[in-house]
Amino acid sequence: MSCVLPSEIYLSKKAPAAMWGKVLPKELTNYWVPNHLTYYLGLNRCGHIMAKPLHQPQAFAWTNHFLTEKKPCRCFVKSDDRYIIFYYVLKGRMEYRNTTEQYVAVETNMNMISAINHELIIKENSEIFFLFIPSEILECYKQTFPIITSLLIREQNDLTKLIDCDIKDDGRVRQLVGKQIRNGDIEINSDPNIMEQLLLAALIQLFSLSEQNGFMHYEPAIHAVRSTILNHIYERKPPSLEKLSRMAGLNTRKLESVFKQYNNTTMLEFYQVARMEAIYRSLFDYRKSLQDIAATFNYEDYPTFSAAVKRRWGKSPRELRNSLPVMSKLRL
Repeated sequence: MSCVLPSEIYLSKKAPAAMWGKVLPKELTNYWVPNHLTYYLGLNRCGHIMAKPLHQPQAFAWTNHFLTEKKPCRCFVKSDDRYIIFYYVLKGRMEYRNTTEQYVAVETNMNMISAINHELIIKENSEIFFLFIPSEILECYKQTFPIITSLLIREQNDLTKLIDCDIKDDGRVRQLVGKQIRNGDIEINSDPNIMEQLLLAALIQLFSLSEQNGFMHYEPAIHAVRSTILNHIYERKPPSLEKLSRMAGLNTRKLESVFKQYNNTTMLEFYQVARMEAIYRSLFDYRKSLQDIAATFNYEDYPTFSAAVKRRWGKSPRELRNSLPVMSKLRL
């Protein structure tokens, strides 16, 4: 496995790993972003892959952007098993499979899969986005989104999907993906929370309420409430119960009851846990000082932030950051 990139590409089963370059062909120069590292790989004259790190200089998460034109492209992807892949089909269609399983994904579909050896077939005139997420990062979402546990405890050789059927994006994820793959006026590294925003937007949709018996009737309401609360985790307080009740179309008592039955927690506790998980994830970004993180989450001062972190994790923010997996310090 490459010491930098989280995956290797093979153009046939017997071929050696393809070599990535750092120069984009002329027809793809509009995907180049100033002051940002981009790797390029041509796919047998039928397609292209561009790989970009997030959170430089640590580069602990990566994007792959696949493009095909008039012909389909077939390749083999060998990924570091520390990673989980989030995929989004911007255009066209793809198939991925291992020796025992095969799946198809079509336009605007998204899902997460375990990162193992698999064959990838991208149909003609297609555009696919991959986000390689370190399992250490995804682990930090599991209290807010327990469904991801299945990916984290999978057998190494299983091609595990987060959910059995792909979800069709409502448009939120596509907008955020666009910020990662286009140049224009967007500087990829200008928003350090882009991966956080993208994963939250995806997981909110992938976290299917209908899988829980007896809650299908309340699915739109609870999805809306969860989404609204998660959009407020950078604020000091969650939305008021009255506001959430009006939005859900349920009286306050009914909303509290249904939410707690489904989530096994109250709305306030859900907000507090999600907020603390987000703070923990933000510590992986070593570019940001602890004081900046406190300000991002709108704490009135650093001592208040430090005390809140210590109540939740039993360590000060500095101690907690120093105890994080070191892989993010070693990349690049």
